[in-house]
Amino acid sequence: MRDTELYRHLLGLKEPWSVSRIELDVATQRVDVWVEHPKGKTWPYPVCQKQETLYDHAEERVWRHLDSCQFQTFLHARPPRVNCHEHGVRQASLPWAEANSRFTLLFERFAIDVLCYTSIQDARIIDNVK
Repeated sequence: MRDTELYRHLLGLKEPWSVSRIELDVATQRVDVWVEHPKGKTWPYPVCQKQETLYDHAEERVWRHLDSCQFQTFLHARPPRVNCHEHGVRQASLPWAEANSRFTLLFERFAIDVLCYTSIQDARIIDNVK
């Protein structure tokens, strides 16, 4: 199995999303994963759910994901934006994160689980995003 296919499964990505590139930095124990989608895809508009064509992309964003073994893992993507004639231009919903979050849904779930068993001060060690 190729590394891009492995990370597609690890991240739980489904069509139209795919892993385009992975960078491993052993010295810093970090994995960076870039995801993208094919051209020509339509997206549900986040307000009215009408299928709209791609308008453009927001700037690249980075989300902290669960570790890959002992390596911190970060997901990179340029979120698609769609234009609805009624509501204007907005970012399409992403399957791995809530709007404006710095963390993937799986990482957030993990953080909540940690907070159930420890103090907020002790749980701060899981947030190493600079």
